[in-house]
Amino acid sequence: MKVGLFSGLREDEIIYIHDTEICNNLGGCSCNKLHVFNKSNGVTVIVINWFRAHKKCYFTILPTDIWQRFHQVTNFNDIDIDVAHQITKKIAGIMFVGLRKIHYNVMTRVMDMNEADILAGRAKSVSARHYAIYELDRISNAYVQAWTNFGVTIG
Repeated sequence: MKVGLFSGLREDEIIYIHDTEICNNLGGCSCNKLHVFNKSNGVTVIVINWFRAHKKCYFTILPTDIWQRFHQVTNFNDIDIDVAHQITKKIAGIMFVGLRKIHYNVMTRVMDMNEADILAGRAKSVSARHYAIYELDRISNAYVQAWTNFGVTIG
């Protein structure tokens, strides 16, 4: 549930980042593996670049501790997503997909619409590539500030 809330990823994207290998080459590689950057502000930027039909997923940002715990889980699949659906519905009264909407609304309080759209997978690929290459520090700082504004301490 925390990965869904703090990443804003779709359910299949959450499974994808869990199951996809991490590339060890962080120098501009364009392979189909994940590229993971731990930032000094307590977040991890995960460059995903996974596209299917009309769905795009460029990169996401997660608190580093949540990413590390999630990535260490040995088995994660649709059943886990179904359990998360049941828990969010029972405890919070919202659907799991609602976590994505909450994430977007939190981000738009600090980021401009283009930045929030990139995290939500709704931006042009040129803009997303620009942010993924040149603006990771700025967008990760905005991410931390957005959650801080809602009383969530990251880092």
